[in-house]
Amino acid sequence: MRAAYLVLFAAVACAQQPPDDLLLKAMRDELQRGKALRLPGVDSPYFIEYALDEIDSFSVSATQGAIIQSNDNHTRMPRVQVRVGSPAFDNTNYVFTDFLSPRATGRVVLDNDPTVIRRHFWLATDRGYKGAVESVSRKRSALRNVTQQEKLNDFAKADPVQLYRPSTKPAHNRDQWTRLTRNLAAIFGSFPKVTHSQVDFDSSFATTYYVNSEGTEFRYPDDLFYLRVRASAQAPDGMPVRDASMFIARSPDKLPSEADLRRGVTEIAEHVTALAQAPVGEDYSGPVLVEGVAATQMFAQLLGSNLGLARRPVNEPGRQIPFAQSELEGRMGSRILPEWMDVVDDPAQTAWRGQELQGHYPVDMEGVVPHPVTVIEKGTVKSFLLSRLPVRGYEGSNGRARLPGAFGSNAAVFSNLFIRAKDTMTQEALRKRLLELITQRGKPYGIIVRKLDFPTSGSLAEVQRLTASSGQRGGSLRPTSVPILVYRIYPDGRQELVRGLRFRSVNVRTLRDIIAASDTEHIFHFLGNGSPLPMMGGGGYIAGHSVVAPSVLFEDLELEKREDDWPKLPVVPPPSLTSQARTLRP
Repeated sequence: MRAAYLVLFAAVACAQQPPDDLLLKAMRDELQRGKALRLPGVDSPYFIEYALDEIDSFSVSATQGAIIQSNDNHTRMPRVQVRVGSPAFDNTNYVFTDFLSPRATGRVVLDNDPTVIRRHFWLATDRGYKGAVESVSRKRSALRNVTQQEKLNDFAKADPVQLYRPSTKPAHNRDQWTRLTRNLAAIFGSFPKVTHSQVDFDSSFATTYYVNSEGTEFRYPDDLFYLRVRASAQAPDGMPVRDASMFIARSPDKLPSEADLRRGVTEIAEHVTALAQAPVGEDYSGPVLVEGVAATQMFAQLLGSNLGLARRPVNEPGRQIPFAQSELEGRMGSRILPEWMDVVDDPAQTAWRGQELQGHYPVDMEGVVPHPVTVIEKGTVKSFLLSRLPVRGYEGSNGRARLPGAFGSNAAVFSNLFIRAKDTMTQEALRKRLLELITQRGKPYGIIVRKLDFPTSGSLAEVQRLTASSGQRGGSLRPTSVPILVYRIYPDGRQELVRGLRFRSVNVRTLRDIIAASDTEHIFHFLGNGSPLPMMGGGGYIAGHSVVAPSVLFEDLELEKREDDWPKLPVVPPPSLTSQARTLRP
């Protein structure tokens, strides 16, 4: 039934008539001229694409009930790519492709003047073509001095698609959103242990436009609304503790109610206050229950970030480049989960049990209509997420090019990831099983993890430390999220919050050791940028993701005490914030 729906969808998309859209027409007309680009004695273009993201946004930030900044922004961000040679061998997938022929091309004018718009794409195409010619020449030269283990094509075929959806008219409720942000930020005034806090609201009405020389065209709204909450404190020994959350929606009316947002902000403040007073955890090896949202975050990072395969670019002899390869590379047919677990990536699904899914999209960045893919079946790897960049064993795309990638290609990332367990037990039974395991193994306590720092609310320096630490312990260069909410659970059922722990030697292979799962599923939404550990609020292109998964029990995981140098405590206590911790304004 779903396959029939997708076939019908593709047929309808191809049958649509181009709308009377000034931007699309200007891009289409200039693309026709661009096809005639030629230089004597050098490679000719075989593929040209124009893309443009028009974004009308409003953002506001506040701390302790006071506005920090408020911004309005309207911009048109274009991307242009010219490929020369042929799909078998072109200017992409070379270490200097992005340097010689960058796809980002400044800003397009906001005035709807087709002549000026076309002139921007004309100049960008000319630069792109010249850069592509130099890139393909240098790539050929580099290949004369290296031996390729396997020759792959550089670009896969895709059927043309036409898809036109109406844009959303921007409607920023600035006063309402400013009041909401200020009032939510004021909640932290009632929690004196919290030393730093910030609430950010962002509303973006966006439309994506795309045309290419194969006949693909699309236009669709890509609106995004989110509220980000971050807070931190220092424990008596100087250790920083923090918590954060994001509330994400495709339209303002899909955001949680103000009452629910207040509860969410209060929960963050309570977590940080409790962490500042919690004892420091000790090194631990034994049964661990990863519960609730922590399970969805773990699957998002360990599994989701490894489902898209990357391809090592052609390099200059003797040069070393950092290259983050998927941990599932070459593991087709290998078991990485229990035999009673399946995983499906489904961008066609828009909602789950009444909740909006953030990974839905009608067509990817390369004009390919996506379809559901079963990536894990009975615990075994069955497929990967692919773009039009051929990788070992795969030639075609399944519509997962959702972010700009490196070396002239796009990155394949997951959409809505569903982790399904056939053998399950209740949440209570899962905790009982944990207690049985620690008793059998003579452990004084077990561990429950209820939240990870994913995406991380830490600094870039902390991510770099995590990456370096992972490499030093013999792992990959993929850092693992720090657990935020970690509880000791004692044989009598008593639970105690602890701080200052991190995972040791955890990667995608760890998922094989799951021994039980809950019959209750949990959902988690986040914005990713293609990194294994995206930073909350980080810049650049982002894509929405949703993960649905059960709580899971591991027979044996290791956590270790963080041995970092902590900053000193403030010399004097902070001033009272009682005046700002007032009743919310009407």
